[in-house]
Amino acid sequence: MAEVPQKLRLIDAALYGLALVTGMRWIAVAAAVGPSALPIWLLALLVFYVPLAAATVELSARYPGEGGLYVWVRDTMGPRMGFLVGWFYWIAQIPYFAGILYFLSGLILSALGGDTKDTLLYMSISTAIAAVVTLMQLAGLKYGKWLPNLGTAGGWIVLAIIVSMAAVIALRGEGATNFLAGSYVAPANFDTAILWGTIVFAYCGAEGIGFLRNEVAGGMRTIARVLVLVGLGLAFLYIVGTIAFLVILPHQALTRLSGFPDALRSGLSHVGLGGLAPTVIGLFALSMLGGFTAWFGVAARLPFAAGGDAFLPARFAYRHPATGAPVAALLLQAGLVLVTILISQSGGTVASAYDFLVAMSVLTATIPYIFMFAIYLKSVRLEPVEGGWRGGTGLGVALGWIGQIATLTAIACTLVPNAGEMHPLAAAAKLVLSAAAMALLGLVLYWFANRRRLATTGAAA
Repeated sequence: MAEVPQKLRLIDAALYGLALVTGMRWIAVAAAVGPSALPIWLLALLVFYVPLAAATVELSARYPGEGGLYVWVRDTMGPRMGFLVGWFYWIAQIPYFAGILYFLSGLILSALGGDTKDTLLYMSISTAIAAVVTLMQLAGLKYGKWLPNLGTAGGWIVLAIIVSMAAVIALRGEGATNFLAGSYVAPANFDTAILWGTIVFAYCGAEGIGFLRNEVAGGMRTIARVLVLVGLGLAFLYIVGTIAFLVILPHQALTRLSGFPDALRSGLSHVGLGGLAPTVIGLFALSMLGGFTAWFGVAARLPFAAGGDAFLPARFAYRHPATGAPVAALLLQAGLVLVTILISQSGGTVASAYDFLVAMSVLTATIPYIFMFAIYLKSVRLEPVEGGWRGGTGLGVALGWIGQIATLTAIACTLVPNAGEMHPLAAAAKLVLSAAAMALLGLVLYWFANRRRLATTGAAA
């Protein structure tokens, strides 16, 4: 496989990793629950992110091939399961990407005073953003890293502004939340279930750093350091950001439905800085664009790896000799995202189906972690490898089971119906059946792909 001509250094890899994992909008979702969200942020860090980081280090070192999670499962559970997990992991990104493009287009239209109901304008802006991101990734990590780096910087600037506003309000004695009298025990209800699923999802993505294993200078030592820096950065950003929002506004005004931009706008108005809202929201949009760019580059490594295994045509395993970019994989991904956007604009019924598909992406993105922790539990019992897990078998097994339980709990929480749902069992069944349909489609695709692979390579199934 061709050597990557451009590699990320520690600082670039850390910034790329933060852009990959950080979800600023989850802060408002957590703050909507009140102070009880704070211990949940810390709990999720300990029971999900730490095991996930340990598994990423071990599996990246033990299975150095291109494709990350797809390769890890393929080499331990066989090609069929590897294909299926890779399929779930990759297909969940498509509606996620489309949703971010919708969100960014809406922000741009609002800032320009445009008509947010203008379908053609919406499509044009979304297409333009997707084209810019694709071109930057096609130019290689030397250029593809800049939007993630700028996005990370924009996100931290937004956090600094939020914290500064909160400090001013607290010094005035006008804080919206009494933290001493507040409850730090989350109630057992739908909001808490959604919160746990959301917070776990907010820490997802560390394994994506392992996808870039062969594109980071210093190899596994750098990967391990990046994971530590990312974990500390995430915990600080999420916890401090949640506290700041609760100082600025009462949690009743921070519903998960209002979203981060509305909450940010309200907070700025509360301290008399409403005129800065467009600039600050622009920085927030930049942070989202950085995360989108980072994930867009990482996700393309999955069809690239499938091309190397002959599940896709050989052109998908091609890297541009000058940039190292997986050209066909990036173009395929961009095309599917644009098709998804087009479908979502084609009418109310399809738009509703698209909204459900976006919700489904959370579930389908979480399912692969079950397999990741399962193969980590198997791998950590084997002889150590250079750069892999060094914490001992007992601790590794404990972390694997803790991560597995946290993942299964998060999946169960996604199936908890809203208290206002008229048909709660039907709503849960719809999610389960949709996930099962996704799995069946993946198996059908594998069957056709494997027949083609056997015909062209003569490899064993």
